Amino acid sequence: MSIAIIDLSFAVLVALLGGAGGWYLHGRRRADGEHEEIRYAREVLGRLRELAAHVAANVGQHTSRVEEINEELSSVGLDEPEAVVSAVDKLIHANSVMQEQLTSADERLREQAQQIECHAAEARTDALTGLANRRAFDDEMSHRAAEFQRHGRTFSVVMLDVDHFKQFNDTYGHQAGDEVLRGLGKVLRETLREMDIPARYGGEEFSLVLPGTPINVAAEAADRVRTAIETARFRFGKTELSVTASLGVAELRGDETAAGMIERADAALYASKQAGRNCTHYHDGEQIRPFGIPQAPDEPEEEPQQPAAQEPTVRTAEPPAAPRPSTEPTVPPRGSVRPGETMWDRDAFSTLLGRRMAEWRRGGARPSVLLVRIDDFAQVGAEHGQRASAMVLRATSQFLRAAIREMDLLAHYDTGTFVVLLPGSELANTMSVAERLREAIARCTLPLPSGRLKFTVSLGGAQAEQDEDVAQMMSRTAEALDAAAQSGGNCCYFHNGQWSELAVPSLIETP
Repeated sequence: MSIAIIDLSFAVLVALLGGAGGWYLHGRRRADGEHEEIRYAREVLGRLRELAAHVAANVGQHTSRVEEINEELSSVGLDEPEAVVSAVDKLIHANSVMQEQLTSADERLREQAQQIECHAAEARTDALTGLANRRAFDDEMSHRAAEFQRHGRTFSVVMLDVDHFKQFNDTYGHQAGDEVLRGLGKVLRETLREMDIPARYGGEEFSLVLPGTPINVAAEAADRVRTAIETARFRFGKTELSVTASLGVAELRGDETAAGMIERADAALYASKQAGRNCTHYHDGEQIRPFGIPQAPDEPEEEPQQPAAQEPTVRTAEPPAAPRPSTEPTVPPRGSVRPGETMWDRDAFSTLLGRRMAEWRRGGARPSVLLVRIDDFAQVGAEHGQRASAMVLRATSQFLRAAIREMDLLAHYDTGTFVVLLPGSELANTMSVAERLREAIARCTLPLPSGRLKFTVSLGGAQAEQDEDVAQMMSRTAEALDAAAQSGGNCCYFHNGQWSELAVPSLIETP
């Protein structure tokens, strides 16, 4: 057994003892009500100390034995080969015994480390929802606030409260309420980005930390969560349950503390409750604003009358500072963005597509385009009214936002039709995204006063070709979209440069 192995084993042991001790002291600094963790830490430290003493004793015995063998070798003459071999055998045996003892100690150390790690994870996880708990949320807020002060990296927080949850529990029982809370945890995980931190703040209240997210993008993400909750259905026994939620959003500003930021988000949440619940408000640092197109005080409550060629009003308004694609260094002027909406219009999209195609010809990424048309959109309005049309438009735009990357660009293209620019996306990847999007929308059910509304979309895609302009590329994409619609809708076609093909041939139903 070499001295290096012994030193390494002790280094591992000391590191684990130091980590456990730090974790123990950290637990001592926590608020009241955490005595269970302190007791557990003491038990772990006790076992580790016993193990350390045992290893030290074994190493001491090994050292003494090696010294004895060394003395024996010193007294052996060169004419006594058998005595030398015997001493070497003893040394090999002693090293072998020490190796087994250190291996056993190492295994026990690993077990203790895993137990500490599991216990620490449990201490930061809400048992019911599987989300981060209040402690983990507070730690994350402190970390993000410190990061903002050091590096200026912004972040936003969303406070979310389930509407009328006490009444819900009184009606269906607390077990049903727990099932809904578990389901909400799943909805939050599926709706948010991987980098976002959803947490259970307490009771029926949740909080979301959105790193690197300015207020305009955070408000949009919060309302996407609100819609996901509104459309979700939770099974409890034979009963299908649904709830809504009110949300408040704030972004950290200047020298503000994390507590001050949460207070502003709470104020925005309260405004959502005062406004009738199931809506989103954000605090811009000066005042609380609703997420959505504000209604003039003297505007009648009846449905707005719009020309047939114009799209219904969609509740996708943004905060005053309109978001611009983060990867686009120059964009069309502000007037190119349709008022009250968070996406570009058709003309602005064509301008940006032209730039991407020019960049591609200079050696940049080859762009792809995807047209998404809501099937029978005019019929939705005729049968269910303008509000249903607006709801379908908003749901489709939110599905699109969830499916695309930050570098991609989403725009209105025509009535009931959206267009997506995907720089550097191969056509196969584009159509894979399109197919997943089509399937997700086909499974969506929107609640209406008259019942539930299901809708589908048709999609057409194309990739830029050499020696073609924007109009020619969009003509090919539109041809693919028309082919999808002529096939009955609810399918994806792409243009291969010569003709349109079905993205997934198995989708064609045989008669």
